[in-house]
Amino acid sequence: MTMEKLQSFARNYFRFETSYFTVGGWRQNLRYFLKLGNVRAHVVDRVKFRIYPKLDIVARFPSHLDIETASACQMRCPMCYTTFMPDHLKGIMKWDLYTKLVDQAVELGVYSIKLSWRGEPFLNKRVVEMVRYAKTAGIREVAFLTNAELLTAEHARGLVDAGLDWLSISADGVGKIYNEIRAPAIFEETVEKVRYLKNYRDSQNKTKPLLRVQSIMSAVQNDDAEFRSAWEGVVDRINIIADEIRDFEDRSLEWDRYFVCAKPWQRLTISYNGRVHQCISDYSGKNVLGDASKESLFDIWHGEKAEAVRQAFRDHTYLEKNPACRNCSYGLKTKTEQIKVGEETMSVRKYEEVPPVVALDEVQKKTPVERQVSRVKKRALRTN
Repeated sequence: MTMEKLQSFARNYFRFETSYFTVGGWRQNLRYFLKLGNVRAHVVDRVKFRIYPKLDIVARFPSHLDIETASACQMRCPMCYTTFMPDHLKGIMKWDLYTKLVDQAVELGVYSIKLSWRGEPFLNKRVVEMVRYAKTAGIREVAFLTNAELLTAEHARGLVDAGLDWLSISADGVGKIYNEIRAPAIFEETVEKVRYLKNYRDSQNKTKPLLRVQSIMSAVQNDDAEFRSAWEGVVDRINIIADEIRDFEDRSLEWDRYFVCAKPWQRLTISYNGRVHQCISDYSGKNVLGDASKESLFDIWHGEKAEAVRQAFRDHTYLEKNPACRNCSYGLKTKTEQIKVGEETMSVRKYEEVPPVVALDEVQKKTPVERQVSRVKKRALRTN
């Protein structure tokens, strides 16, 4: 075994979530884990989710599904694939398809589903009903990511009452940085919307949904305390994510050719129209594994296309055979740096060749004018 392959083996097999960090470290993660409940079942699920891919064990069926309730988004964040995604890929999942997917998931023993992927779930007017259906059907953990701009008091009460397990709010930086990246949202308004949800949850003597906020690293890297103080007492966990490749540009970067991605062994990613994409990084559908509106999820999971994706990682040919991998950061080499968030100094890993979205307290990557939403354009004209 060459030194390069040995080093890659160490990176792949002894690291988890290499670009994802929690303020408060392992203690905060442990508290969050215990609050989720179902501890024994959750531990079993985590073994399947984390360990099976390391051992090349293809489960009878994955314990997690990403079900895209909406691929459209009302925002045009400069570092998001959806900003650059063609309009024909944007839509809302139909109820009949959704219930068909959930019913299969229950039958196949799926532990968790996430009702988000490329778009904003609140654009689907039945998202609260979707949560309720999945929980009533028997899915143990139901969650989704949101930018929270469309979160209303009615949504907040509905999600708590429906039994949502966790909600992740994407909120990059604070103040001016947040307002530019997440336009047309306003930072203080977003915090108050999430605070209302948390207060209603607590008033019902419930612990769920657990709330977490996450920001790209460059948006908070030079922050001394503002980001942390704004969210402490509002959410249950504060996460920071390394800046990643976030567009469709073809580029020559130095990927780790021996990298083995866990996702082909972990989950299926189902778009709003039922097409099952290679993974959550295959935004444009470069490798569609099947169509869940016509085929069973079980057959797609064990199909030739899904197995070919796994085999390409075993053969170290994933960059040639899985073109979607070239729009993904996970196989890039990383470096370790120290950053300060509030009073805490954290050791974090960054992708070596990915430029930061924010530098010198300015957003470096701008949303092209032609991709901006009309509300942002109008507000810019009023400001100028």
